Amino acid sequence: MKRLFFLPACIIATNLYAQTKLHTMSQAHSHNDYERAIPFYTAASLGFGYIEADIHLQNGRLYVAHDSKQISEARTLEALYLEPIARQFELNKGKPYADGAPMRLLIDLKTAGAPTLAALQQAIQPYKKYFDSRMNPNAVQIILSGNVPPADSWQQYDPLFYFDGRPDSTYSATAMERVALISTDMGKYTSWNGKGTLVPAEQQAIERQVAAVHAMGKPFRFWGAASSKSTYYILMDLGVDVIGSDHPVELYEVMHRTRENLSGNTPVHSVYTPTYATDATKVKSKNVILMIGDGTGLAQMFAGYTANRGDLNIFRMKQLGLSKTSSTDNFHTDSAAGGTALATGSKTNNREIGMDNTYVAIPSLPEKLAAAGIQSGVLVTEEITGATPASFYGHTRDRDSTRLLMHQLINSKIQLAVGGGKEVLESMQGSALQQELAKAGVTLVDQLDQWDPLTRGRRLVILSDKVVNSMQEGRGDYLKKALQKTLQQLGRSKNGFFLMVEGSRIDHGGHFNNLEYLVREMLDFDEAVGEALRFADQQKETTVIVTADHESGGLSLMDGDIRQGWLRGSFATNDHTGIPVMVFAYGPNSALFGGVYENTEVFGKILKCFRLQP
Repeated sequence: MKRLFFLPACIIATNLYAQTKLHTMSQAHSHNDYERAIPFYTAASLGFGYIEADIHLQNGRLYVAHDSKQISEARTLEALYLEPIARQFELNKGKPYADGAPMRLLIDLKTAGAPTLAALQQAIQPYKKYFDSRMNPNAVQIILSGNVPPADSWQQYDPLFYFDGRPDSTYSATAMERVALISTDMGKYTSWNGKGTLVPAEQQAIERQVAAVHAMGKPFRFWGAASSKSTYYILMDLGVDVIGSDHPVELYEVMHRTRENLSGNTPVHSVYTPTYATDATKVKSKNVILMIGDGTGLAQMFAGYTANRGDLNIFRMKQLGLSKTSSTDNFHTDSAAGGTALATGSKTNNREIGMDNTYVAIPSLPEKLAAAGIQSGVLVTEEITGATPASFYGHTRDRDSTRLLMHQLINSKIQLAVGGGKEVLESMQGSALQQELAKAGVTLVDQLDQWDPLTRGRRLVILSDKVVNSMQEGRGDYLKKALQKTLQQLGRSKNGFFLMVEGSRIDHGGHFNNLEYLVREMLDFDEAVGEALRFADQQKETTVIVTADHESGGLSLMDGDIRQGWLRGSFATNDHTGIPVMVFAYGPNSALFGGVYENTEVFGKILKCFRLQP
């Protein structure tokens, strides 16, 4: 007989908040599996550890159905479950799953227990090698529920049969060896419908019951719980071991992305308190800093706020608006069209940079400002030829024209550019490139600490892509340090400057559907916002604008704790969305950025800050 020792598969997630548990698909239960459009195979294809079938004994045969009215000649236990399980073993070389994960068949006896179990024991015989662990250690465990015989008679039945126990039942030591899990009706504890939160007293009662079952060394399961994402998460948090669902794909997505949908214990940074001395005044702006959180919607910002224990530099800015981001040819823009809208004041097609939707080049802010003697710079946490920075100096039909964009940057009106791309430049090295740099009056620097911001002239600080990698990969305080140097260099311009700063990889977190990745990038970007606000207060004539080119991921924040700094989210897509994005502003003329408007209007509002005509 196979002895079962319960080892909780729910692992406390490291570096996350204390109660978070990570479940595997071995703990997923396909409730009433036979009601699927494709019984067994839907759950098996997703790696479910528990698959449930209700059986009825009728005319000597075992049928799978919820009640007797649904019995059909084609829906026998053998056809729907025993034969498919045998096929799994043949396909997976003696295992139900190729990776060796366990499978349990939870059989609910709907007709009288003793005769139904006797018929089941007979039906199993041709398939016994797939269900008996004495014959195969990878055997599917059969767990019986429903009208099971009394516990004191279990020893009469084949030891391959295990039982679904009840928390209010008393079992002898011998019977307890046959109990594979303990289940009960969630309705005994709460009428919660899966939305919002549990009543504290009810939650405590559930926690006590779970703890009691775990003290017996058994896994615990509820039936009657709602099938919803919120329910799955809360049951996992409460320590419930086996999570049931009527929607297998939904539960699969939750379990497979539990870690990616969580963030906690991220570094906390101090937040700068602005003086507001020049906020919303109407004096001419000498400097404008446009800070773009790529892919950053309000949910991304609030995720950062939560992770930073309820504070954010961005949320210290009092002037705010809403920008509509659609491109000419799509409901949701990409970074090329979104960046172009901000940089040129014109909508265009996705993938285009610095061109209108008829593929005609249009002037960008740096090009227009250069005529007024105003210097411009770009600072990013990705390759300098990325779509957003390129929108402020480039003109191309295709955002992936990397080498063309590098040449356009060298010959652009940009006074200072800081970002990755050293590897691209190295592939272009040659006498022609050196001549091009010299002709454009450009000094090239490839190490951040070798950049002296007190020297004059055009400068491209093009670093290795490894330097501008993600925060999770060790980028550190690159953005903050680079911004300080950038402001030091551009701040010496007597006619003022325009600077675009991009938190480039917030967008990557949305595309990866990885909340922790996103939050760390968001916090890093917000630290840079604090530096910009501090500079604005020191220089008095500086306007700071914080916005995004678009939202990525369709992030929803499902749960969290601001005091502890943890949160749980869910992503609707790995693509961009058409959700409007926030515009925050601080300093002189910041009131211009209030209201709801197209993203193209940011361009004109910036020019108004400088008292220039669009």
